[in-house]
Amino acid sequence: MKRNILRRLTACLCLCALLCGGLTVPAKAAGFTDVTSGHWAAEAISQCVSQGWFQGKSANTFGVGQPMTRAAFAVVLSRFFGWQDQGAYYQVFSDVPQGAWYEPALRACYEHGAVTRQTDTFRPADAITREELAVMLLRAMGYGSMTGLFTEAALPFRDVTTNRGYIAMAYEMGLVNGMSKTLFVPGRAATREQAAVVLSRLYGKLHPASEETMAILRTDEAMPDLSGCQTVILMADSLTGGQKPQVSVNPGKTQAQARTEAQASGKTVLLGISGQASVLKNGTAAVQDMAQAVADGGYDGLYLNISQQAWTDGPLLTQLAQALRAAMPEKKLYVAADAPVSGQTAPDYTALGQAADKLVLRVAAYTDTAAEVPVYAMEPLEHICYALGVLTDQVPARKLSLLLTAAGQAKKSGGKFTAADAKILETLTGQGTAYYSDRYACAYVETKDTVAWYLDGRALTARRQLLNCFGVSSLCVSTLNGTLSVS
Repeated sequence: MKRNILRRLTACLCLCALLCGGLTVPAKAAGFTDVTSGHWAAEAISQCVSQGWFQGKSANTFGVGQPMTRAAFAVVLSRFFGWQDQGAYYQVFSDVPQGAWYEPALRACYEHGAVTRQTDTFRPADAITREELAVMLLRAMGYGSMTGLFTEAALPFRDVTTNRGYIAMAYEMGLVNGMSKTLFVPGRAATREQAAVVLSRLYGKLHPASEETMAILRTDEAMPDLSGCQTVILMADSLTGGQKPQVSVNPGKTQAQARTEAQASGKTVLLGISGQASVLKNGTAAVQDMAQAVADGGYDGLYLNISQQAWTDGPLLTQLAQALRAAMPEKKLYVAADAPVSGQTAPDYTALGQAADKLVLRVAAYTDTAAEVPVYAMEPLEHICYALGVLTDQVPARKLSLLLTAAGQAKKSGGKFTAADAKILETLTGQGTAYYSDRYACAYVETKDTVAWYLDGRALTARRQLLNCFGVSSLCVSTLNGTLSVS
């Protein structure tokens, strides 16, 4: 089964299909008499109108300073995400009559989880509060369940007492601001221009100006198609030994070919050096050897992958990264690091982020072999979200990347999870039924005696979207010869 992983990555970068709804008021982005060129929201208003998410209150006015109604925001959301309800009419709320101008959009919002039925009424004509806007927006993105991770997050606003997780998560993403340094004013009506600014910010996050896709290549692998990636990590060396760590060169038949071809096509090529956590104690003794290996091989930099450090090893890893930075001031330095985990003491990532050009986050899989269907969810969204929330204030987003597991994991009845390549997954799919878990944002296939979990295009899109929301525009694929989808 032939796969071009990077083309699949590229195909998944379109995160939201935008629908330009028909405007009842012929309005242009420019020309509103109540939007001056120097208005703080002028650019956002222009974008929202030109994209078709908003319409003017009249042909000549946008409605600056006027409250955004709950009905109008439902319409705006449905246009932004491209949602359309095409099913038969059914009543969701008692105060929403059939045929109301906003009713189809509201029903679409309900079907996509942006609106929930907590009471019998929706109050469509009421102004949407700043708190309600944050809640509806995050639910629209599918992040309602993850907001619980942010209930204890540091928040500068002393007036947030309800829906704290929603407001904190939206704030950490940079979607909302306070009305002052210490006040969010959650109960105040959101104005039309405030809603426009929030959507403009979200659009900018979902469509970053540039993205980096890294790919790891091992020297014993067949030469893959390198098109579509900007950075190639060639895992060719290892760091071994205790008191006197040494760089062990492990050249393969693809090493020279991959480096030459990748660099000739303008890609950044890093020398990958791996090692066990035990080498950290004396790792600085091998710094010059590692720097020399990078220079001798003509690499653009180094990728350091020390496996499964305990959180107590954080200072040692930082010391090693700082020493490497001093030894290679003109070269790139990428460092793999275990992502913070809920309930565990997290190391200080700040110094590590200062030393490295990029931290490649390893997120632990979620496993549950006792479940009715044994679970092996790679890079679960909730774990990624928690890690990004913790790291937001410690490491600049541009310095973060996420390592994605490109190989599946299969388990036979009574056995253990083992790696499953594309061929195995193709066979299992032909024998069983494929599913997608919304809870874990991960695909799996189930046969009579085997279950296999894997990342497919939908799973990749979900992770890319979450990364982008936190300003992270880089990911790293564990192997180009694996698979993220069997479709």
